[in-house]
Formats: sequence, C-alpha cells, structure tokens
Amino acid sequence: MEKINDLLGNAFTQHNKDRKIDSKALINEALQDSEVQAFIKQNQVPKEVVLSSLNNIFQFHQQKEAAKTGSNPIPGYLPKLILHGSTIDLAYAPTKEKSKELVRQKASRHLELIDIPKRYRNVTSKDIIANEDRKAAIIAINNFLMEIQGHEYKQGLYLQGDFGVGKTYLLAWLARALAEMGKKVIFLHTPIFFANLSTHIKEQNLDEEINRISQADILILDDIGAESLSQWSRDDVLGVILQYRMDNLLPTFFSSNLSFDDLEKHFEETRNNIEPVKAKRLMQRIKFLGKEVDVGGKNLRLDD
Repeated sequence: MEKINDLLGNAFTQHNKDRKIDSKALINEALQDSEVQAFIKQNQVPKEVVLSSLNNIFQFHQQKEAAKTGSNPIPGYLPKLILHGSTIDLAYAPTKEKSKELVRQKASRHLELIDIPKRYRNVTSKDIIANEDRKAAIIAINNFLMEIQGHEYKQGLYLQGDFGVGKTYLLAWLARALAEMGKKVIFLHTPIFFANLSTHIKEQNLDEEINRISQADILILDDIGAESLSQWSRDDVLGVILQYRMDNLLPTFFSSNLSFDDLEKHFEETRNNIEPVKAKRLMQRIKFLGKEVDVGGKNLRLDD
C-alpha cells in the first residue's frame, strides 16, 4: 500500500474536482490520525476507497478533536470509522459516561419498586460488603445472575436471616443487575402490599394488579412473613401469585426473618382460622420457587 502522504499527493487535485475540502493541510492532518491509519491498515482499505472517503475521514478527525475540548457535536457519543461497502463511513458509539447513563436508564425502565425505599434502586455489586456471614447468599446470587442468561428455568432464593443483616440490600443488588439485563423486575414490600389491598379493591383494579405482579419476569417479595393475612388474601392473592409463577417457571425471590418451618406456622393462622393444610400447600409453592439461604451477621441498622 502507498504511504498516506504519497497517496494524498498523487490524487488530491483530482479529488478536489468532486469534493470541496478546505485545505490540503487539514486533510493531511486527518489522514495522519493514528486511529485512521490503524483502521486503514487493519482493514486493508484500497487507496481508491480512501480517496472516495476523504470527507468522512476529515469529519471523523474533526469531531474526535472537538470532543477533547468539550465541544462534541453529538454529546455523549464519539465517532468511529466503519467500512460500509466500498466507503469508509462514520458511526457513533456512546462514551463510557453515556454508556453508564444508558444502563441506568434501562434499569429504571425495567425495575419497579412497590413500597420499597428509592435508595434501593441503584444498588450494585460494588455496594455489597462481602463477609463470611453473607458468603453463601452472595455466591448464590452471583450464580443466578450467570445462569439466568441461559434459557432454562433457574430457581430463585429465599434469603432468611435476622433483622437488619442486609437481606433487602442483597436483593436490591440482584434486582438492579437483572433490570440491567432487560428483565422486568417487580420488587415489593410484602407487608405494605397486603395492607394496601383495600386500595386496589376500591379502585377496582385488584385483578389487574395481581396479574401484573404474577407475570413479571422476576418477582421479589421482601419481608414475607411479616404481613397480616386473611384467608382471602393468603389463598386468593398470595396463593394465586405463587401458583402462577410456579406453573410458568418464573424466577421468584424472597426475604424473611422466618425459617421455612416458622413461615409455615405463620401461614397456618389467619385472622379467623387455623388451617395447616392450606399453609403446607402455600409452602410447597415457596419451596419450589426459592432455595433457602441463611444470611447471618449483626444488625447493620443499629450502625446508622
């Protein structure tokens, strides 16, 4: 291949007949751009293609230099060269900062918090303090995040531990990561959700809300076992949601202060009756959906 300078010298006059270029010096500067030279070499671009693409090469160099001074003509994006047929063309790729912003926007669109504080919306793996008490939960979450990218159903988790050990925080990290993958995630605080069922009844949209929650790609039920249930809310709301998710193999996650055995006792007793058989049926769904993982440690809320 001819040297860039020779190529320019041999053909610049002819090229100017077809395209208006401000000066030979500016074009020469663009052709000397290390990224331009690397692109031509890597793609073994013929000289005639380079010549027919001088305007695009010039624009690439000018826009790249402008971005360095903060006057990027397309804020958040940087130009890059691509080979489009017999022409070197321009494309645009987001900057690192723009990429992070796009990820945040994607996560915001896909993550819905219901009665969960907003501070849990943007938790990432960098915010998680790894210690021996959380080791099993962190490993389980990491494994799920790697395996969910396949097509087979992956069982969710039931994070069980004392008050304030960080179960909700771990699930917030999980929720954010899954939302960034494009999964529709509903993350709700179970006690408040059930306390507010009367609002949906008044607004005549309870069935719609149950269906929406049931069908989410990922459902996270935080603090299950702390809610007050009637026979109806246990069987016709929680039971219906869990049955749908079990039947359709939809990943579901839970956090609770109660072990499986204690949660079953909680479900036995409603406001009006004690029904161990129905409690067992409900627990069968939860055990199918979530693998029990202990989260230990001290109450971190006492440090606030």
